[in-house]
Amino acid sequence: MNARTAVLGLFLMWSCTAGAQAADLDQMNGLQLYNKECSVCHGNMAQKTGAAEPRRTVQVAMAGSGELIAVVPIYGPPLAGIVGKTAGTFSGYSYSEAFLKKMDGVTWDEAKLDAWIKSSQTVVPGSFMFYSQKKEDARAKIIEYLKNQ
Repeated sequence: MNARTAVLGLFLMWSCTAGAQAADLDQMNGLQLYNKECSVCHGNMAQKTGAAEPRRTVQVAMAGSGELIAVVPIYGPPLAGIVGKTAGTFSGYSYSEAFLKKMDGVTWDEAKLDAWIKSSQTVVPGSFMFYSQKKEDARAKIIEYLKNQ
């Protein structure tokens, strides 16, 4: 199984349970939301963006029974320090051509992050991010958390 197949499998597994877990989002703070919704692709916040090259680790997905489902590399760029950073500038991540063209010179702020998290494919069709968060309150909590990283 290649990495893209594993990522697709994890995405499909996540999307099947997303509706049942939507109510839980209302009770979570920014860190909890980040860990639940973002860290599977973007990793943890152990190191600030722009510091020495962060370690690129893998995420492990386990079934409820404890059975190993997949081990996949972290898929997206780290998000620590993203607010105020120029989009598409993390060295070590291969951005899509569509992203680099559309986001050239764009600096991430709260409004841009909100639009991106709401629907990245609307902002940049053809980007590598397919996650979307329709709940405004959940987006606001994630963005507030990211501002402090």
